[in-house]
Amino acid sequence: MKKTVINFLLLVAATPFLVQCASQADVDQLRYQLRVVNKKIEDMRSTTVGQLQKRQAVASGQVDQVEQDILQLKNQLEETNHLNQRLKEQNKELEATITNVVQTEATKREEALKQFEESQREKELRLTENLNEKLRLQEESVKAIQEARIKEAERRAKEASIAAELAKTRAKSANTDLQSAGSPGHIRLEQKKVKLTPAVQAALAAPSQPTATPAEQNVQPAVQEKPAAVVPVADPIASEPSPDNFSKAQKLYESEKYKEAQQLFEQVAGNTSESKSVDARFMMGECLFEQKEYDKAIMQYQNIISQHAEHARSPAAMLKQGMAFEKLSDKDTAKVIYKKLLKKHGSSPEAAAAQERISKI
Repeated sequence: MKKTVINFLLLVAATPFLVQCASQADVDQLRYQLRVVNKKIEDMRSTTVGQLQKRQAVASGQVDQVEQDILQLKNQLEETNHLNQRLKEQNKELEATITNVVQTEATKREEALKQFEESQREKELRLTENLNEKLRLQEESVKAIQEARIKEAERRAKEASIAAELAKTRAKSANTDLQSAGSPGHIRLEQKKVKLTPAVQAALAAPSQPTATPAEQNVQPAVQEKPAAVVPVADPIASEPSPDNFSKAQKLYESEKYKEAQQLFEQVAGNTSESKSVDARFMMGECLFEQKEYDKAIMQYQNIISQHAEHARSPAAMLKQGMAFEKLSDKDTAKVIYKKLLKKHGSSPEAAAAQERISKI
């Protein structure tokens, strides 16, 4: 468009010179061309320039809109930054609060755990003291029974000694009668009568109504011996069992003859080596357990736990002791014993059984 305008100006400037040289027809033709050019210029102004102005106006409006949008975005960004800053501050406060809460809860849990452990230790200590006291009382009772049996044996030995003395007296009297008679054929029945001293008469009368101490009344009376027979009476506990008594007792236990097996195990426990004695005492507890005498079984197991803690039977004794307390409906004590078993014998097979029983309590 700029080139056309320049050509038009050059043409106008050159018109005076052309008028002098050109004819009228050429002038008319030139005017016509000028009008055409002017027409085109006007058309161009009305169309192209108008459109450009409109486009410029639209573009200017769009630019204003874009500037407004940018301004809004800046405002939003500032608000977002402000919110982010507030959120960061709140996150810091929340983090500090959570840390304090966690530390407080951890402190409370540690204190509760310490209190629980202390209560468990106190309960375990009381339980051990109670079991040891019961064991001591049982041992004293067994000792009293043994002393009663010893006294009974001494009394019988004394009776046998008196009977022997009486027999000697009778024999001496008979020999005297034989010597005075001179011949055995003159011996009469009346010559065998011997005058007894009051002490011997009292001794002979004693077996018919024997006196017993309160401890001896718990002992089963033995069969009365004949006064004239001088037979020493042995204490059944002191008698040495045969080597196969343990196996015999085991067979009785397997045959569910628990009472007989318990008595035989008791003899083995009192007269064998320490290891075999512990096995026998454990089996005594098993016999009592099967007879549902759980309190007595607990005492037998406690004897092994307290006096033979390193023995191979100790974990089994602890497990069965806990089961006995369960039978007595004392589940809290049973749980304490199971936990003690896990602590002292954690690698033993009994520990796995104890863990399983704890989960079921």
